[in-house]
Amino acid sequence: MEAENLLIKTLACRRQARIFFVNNADLLNTICRRPAVRSRRVRHAFALTVSAASLLSGTLKDHQRLSLKVKASRPGCAWYADVDALGNVRGHLGEGWLNAAPEDLDRLSVPQLIGDRGFIQMVKDVGMNRNVTGITDMPRRNIVDDLTHYFNQSEQTPTHFAIHIDYDDDGGVRTGVGVLAQLLPGAPEGLMDRIREAARRLPHISLSNAEGGAFRKLPFLLFDDIDVLDEVRVQAYCGCSKAMMLPMLHALGTGELAAACERNEPVEILCRICGQSYRFMPEEIRRLLSRDAPSPGSVPPSP
Repeated sequence: MEAENLLIKTLACRRQARIFFVNNADLLNTICRRPAVRSRRVRHAFALTVSAASLLSGTLKDHQRLSLKVKASRPGCAWYADVDALGNVRGHLGEGWLNAAPEDLDRLSVPQLIGDRGFIQMVKDVGMNRNVTGITDMPRRNIVDDLTHYFNQSEQTPTHFAIHIDYDDDGGVRTGVGVLAQLLPGAPEGLMDRIREAARRLPHISLSNAEGGAFRKLPFLLFDDIDVLDEVRVQAYCGCSKAMMLPMLHALGTGELAAACERNEPVEILCRICGQSYRFMPEEIRRLLSRDAPSPGSVPPSP
């Protein structure tokens, strides 16, 4: 299995803690470096959110899914990420970030972007049409520590997140690694403090150990007593299709679609989740318009 975009599941500290490690630089570049995401500061917060979701996929079983929403104080400004137990990850931004001037956003820090009324919401699909929803405030306003706060408060599970993302000169993600630790029942007091101290070393060793097979050594560089249980590939996956874009195409209206046909121009529709572009050629649009047109002699519906 390739080391890129890899989640490693482990038990550590005499099997009293479950710890997940993720290496997902390629995934972050795929999801977070779309042309619509123009602000580097917003992109970094987006990458933190997607990295956290990648780690949380390790906590899921079977067909479970989890949706993570990090809502800033600004109207319409949020970061979203969805994951499933198979390691499929997707993410998108609230329209408020896309409409704001990137130069204005880049003058702000992540805490300033979040503001004093931010919150974290998680919705976990546990199967059988049952969802479990939790929500907490963001006292630290940096996403990573606020996620730790979420689990400690909402689920009362001793938890620690550590995420390190490093960028190249062009703003691309060079290194993206993360750690999620949760204590198991019966773990002694003080164990999380020791785990937290070990995780602080992550930024200092990740640059030389995140690429290639060396990433698999990372758990052993941070912890002495650790057993690897499983490795799961994480990947950017949306599930969108051209057929799913038809409602958005129809939403443009008959007049605009007919005008595109007259100009013999294609119409492009973007998936708002993954940014994938779907092109509808004039002949396709004509068929759709012809199919939707009322048949000769039909009686229009009564008002």
